[in-house]
Amino acid sequence: MPVINMPIDDLLALVNRGGDSVVSADNVSAKLHDMGIEVDEITLTTMYKCGVCGKVVERTEAQGAALNCIACGVDFREKKDSASTIGETHVARLDMLAVRPDIFDVGGMARYMRGFVGAQTGLIEYPVDPPTYRLNVDPQLGRDESFRPSIACAVLRGLRLDDHGIKFLMNLQEDLHWALGRDRKLASIGMYDLDKLGGDVFAYRAVAPDGIRFTPLGFSPNDPGSNMTPGEILKNHKTGEKYARLLQGMTAYPLLQDGQGTVLSMPPIINSESTRVTLDTTQCFVDVTGLAQRTVDRALNIIVTSIREVMPQVRIESVKIAGIEGELTTPNLAPGRMALDVAEARDTIGAALSAAGVRELLERMGHGIDTSSDDTTLQVRVPAWRNDIMHPIDLIEDIAVAFGYENLTAELLPTFSVGAPRQVEELSAIARRVFTGLGFHQVMTLTLTSEPAAFEKWRVEPDPATVRIENPISVEQTIARVGLLPGILETMAINRQYDLPQKLFEVGDCCFVDADAETGARERRHCAAAMIGTHIGYADIRAVMDAFAHELGLSVEMRPIEHASYIRGRVAAVFNSGRRIGTMGELHPAVLENYSLKHAVAAMEVELPVA
Repeated sequence: MPVINMPIDDLLALVNRGGDSVVSADNVSAKLHDMGIEVDEITLTTMYKCGVCGKVVERTEAQGAALNCIACGVDFREKKDSASTIGETHVARLDMLAVRPDIFDVGGMARYMRGFVGAQTGLIEYPVDPPTYRLNVDPQLGRDESFRPSIACAVLRGLRLDDHGIKFLMNLQEDLHWALGRDRKLASIGMYDLDKLGGDVFAYRAVAPDGIRFTPLGFSPNDPGSNMTPGEILKNHKTGEKYARLLQGMTAYPLLQDGQGTVLSMPPIINSESTRVTLDTTQCFVDVTGLAQRTVDRALNIIVTSIREVMPQVRIESVKIAGIEGELTTPNLAPGRMALDVAEARDTIGAALSAAGVRELLERMGHGIDTSSDDTTLQVRVPAWRNDIMHPIDLIEDIAVAFGYENLTAELLPTFSVGAPRQVEELSAIARRVFTGLGFHQVMTLTLTSEPAAFEKWRVEPDPATVRIENPISVEQTIARVGLLPGILETMAINRQYDLPQKLFEVGDCCFVDADAETGARERRHCAAAMIGTHIGYADIRAVMDAFAHELGLSVEMRPIEHASYIRGRVAAVFNSGRRIGTMGELHPAVLENYSLKHAVAAMEVELPVA
């Protein structure tokens, strides 16, 4: 979980903006705890301003002085006088969950707190002016060689910025890069001084690595060597080097330009120095680019509404976008709609709540309730900046938070039973001990994956029993895994710079469509192991398989087969009581190449036979 520095004075000023002191410095920690937020400590931080790009870096006494700028990458130790101290502030250091990025900043947190304490309940509506700017998206950005197809934009007018305001904007971007953007991979944000831009039709297009030159953030436009191509930025700029992996394998890179051809940014890597937001900026253009439209839309909604909370004089203006899949206008702050069964909410929480009580609790959490609601079903309007509300159970969780977990009464279950480990768990524990005893390290990889990762990299056809996600939030998580080895090989690829041999294993569930199962799908417990090294071969993994079977008391038979993922003559199917339970062998060089692995890998994967 990330730790967020929440400025206490700013938070209290925004919460008590109406004039009444509903929260004070004495009880703010308790209120945050009641809201489900863990407060690590209240401490004093020092703020350092980068003299190159204007980024404000915040450090606690325990962290020590800032050593470099996280925005432009300049090293404060190498460049003397490149950082200056601009003040100190008391902050609450909060442990935050990534599911609530809308409260990572002081504006979003103040909005949440005002509702929670009852100072401002119900759905807040922010006016959005009609668009005066248009953006055209290059269809090439929807192709594999330059894939970053989604973009959402807005214009903000009436900004009044000081050093604290700049810090707020920068931190808002960086926090969203982590929470929603997966370190810029799924979404990246840019803000630009609108007065430095020209024309009213912008372009989001793909350019060749050497197709254009511009001055990246942190470089002086007066320096002849600062005018760089996208390819040079990835090699010679500190931020470019850090995020070059996001454009790896692409032959064309995303670029954002205004109507006169001025470069705004090279998403998701770096902004242009010429469009940098400064203390003199009064209006700015905001963009969020990424891999999925839902992600970039939610990120933009959080940005513009949080800024409006901190600077209520700001006007939000929409932008018309001619996207790859059609025209859209962003930001779209229209609330989502979801029906909630009052009885289900009451039974799930375990509290005797009336429909009016449920309505009041939802409104304290910032939701709106349609007038068409009745005592059995509430028609809930969900704020457009709430990324975490995807199912009625999420609304029920909000109700429980507002009600207060401390107010729930503990009750014993009316039935009595004696617990015991399931057979599959006992076998899994034995399997883990076996692999550990053989010198393997355990890994735990993600249950959700994608078809390219699960099948294409392994040179096999998709399994017809694969469970597919209907509305995936990411292109990397579209199916439930049907095997453990792809995740193990991904782990090996990440760790290929370390010494060999490496021996990894995983014991975990795989998911398959099953029409006879109550849920339409069934989980099966798999065990997989892989080893990589200079002299690894079939005999090594066969020895592991024999030891594994012996310790679990399994009678197994190896039968030679042909398998596209393995080298011919070095692969076998594993049978138990006449039923095939797995495969083992030496992986095909083409599979290894897909993971950029340079040494031989022997692997096995079996399903635990459970009665």
